[in-house]
Amino acid sequence: MAVRSDRGTGRRLPEAVGLARAAIGIAHMVAPTRANELLAGTDAATPTTRAAARTFGIREIYIGGGLFAATSYAPRVVRTLLRAGVAVDVWDTAAFALTADLPRRTRVAGCLIAGGFVVAGIAAETQLDR
Repeated sequence: MAVRSDRGTGRRLPEAVGLARAAIGIAHMVAPTRANELLAGTDAATPTTRAAARTFGIREIYIGGGLFAATSYAPRVVRTLLRAGVAVDVWDTAAFALTADLPRRTRVAGCLIAGGFVVAGIAAETQLDR
């Protein structure tokens, strides 16, 4: 499995996906209200939403940080971590799409963000085969 890209265009996509996931996770752990305002609106400040944001945050730190580290130290697990990220992002996209009575803004933003990470994860895995 070739993990490094020959293109020399800065960061490789698997690394970028890992960093983005980890950054989102850190934001949700450190500042859950601020990090969740787009999706939760005024509910972002409620204790249950902040707690849920932190549980989401640790998941993103684990997958994203693990993915980023694996690109340098454990290339054999990069594909597995990308697939784990895609799996949870497919689930998140479906949750936003199918949860009854979500505000339109939340539904659209949630589907775009989670769906965007599905696409990024698949693209990053495709890059491994180059």
